Amino acid sequence: MSSQKIDLTQLGPEQLTAVKQQFDQELQHFNQSLQALTIAKTKFTDCISDIKAISQPKNDEQKILIPASASLYIPGTIKDNKKFMVDVGTGYYVEKSDVDAISFYQKKIDKLNSESGQIQTIIKEKTQSSLAIEQQLRLAAIRRHEEMAKQQKQQQQQQGSQ
Repeated sequence: MSSQKIDLTQLGPEQLTAVKQQFDQELQHFNQSLQALTIAKTKFTDCISDIKAISQPKNDEQKILIPASASLYIPGTIKDNKKFMVDVGTGYYVEKSDVDAISFYQKKIDKLNSESGQIQTIIKEKTQSSLAIEQQLRLAAIRRHEEMAKQQKQQQQQQGSQ
């Protein structure tokens, strides 16, 4: 990402339009990234909620259904509701206690919150820049219209004096 400043008044309408399109594409990308982070945060928050619910004393030896596929479940029993297999990435699972698993997911959520804040700042800056470009495009259009009206008036005056 470039933090280089561009003097919009020095750009022509075609260049302004190209810069605006680039900003709009970047905005779309950052909005999609923010949405993906929000989905991940929701997933990790759900994991924490599930760990807290399952680790309750009343759930020890609880009967459950274990998903074997998207539509196939196997009956099972919780043997130790204080130990969890946590997906630490790329298909690796680590056994963690309920407290450690919650801490693991909370750190993930905190990191995603930080990244979300950074992306929101970028989106705000890009949006402001995009609005400035739109304003410059409107000013350029007004100037073109005024110039054309001036030329038309001069032509009419020249024709009237002949």
